[in-house]
Amino acid sequence: MNRYHKDIYIPVKIKEGLKAFNDNLNRLKWRYTPHSIDNIKNRCYDIDSMLKFINNLILDNKNIFEVYSQDNIINKVCYRIEYITCDIILVIDNTKTIITIYANAKNDNHITLNKNLYARA
Repeated sequence: MNRYHKDIYIPVKIKEGLKAFNDNLNRLKWRYTPHSIDNIKNRCYDIDSMLKFINNLILDNKNIFEVYSQDNIINKVCYRIEYITCDIILVIDNTKTIITIYANAKNDNHITLNKNLYARA
């Protein structure tokens, strides 16, 4: 599986498919892995409010910063979504299942990003 980051490289074919992938997710119902719930419980004071926010969220492909694909088919993406006191990172597969949730500081610009983890042209 290939892993791409918007600040490093996303192939044109994958980039062109992100809107359709995003639109398809918006037609599906949210699902959560047990890991995603456990992960956010340890990082969020008010999990009920955050889950309500997520359940009412309409995804925007402009918020995708990381893409995983196999044979030019998008399998999962990572979104960075503005939230009340932090940004929420959602890792979502093509069935709209949230694999994991992270809370990030709004001012975290990831200067420590390991660029070696991502595919390049």
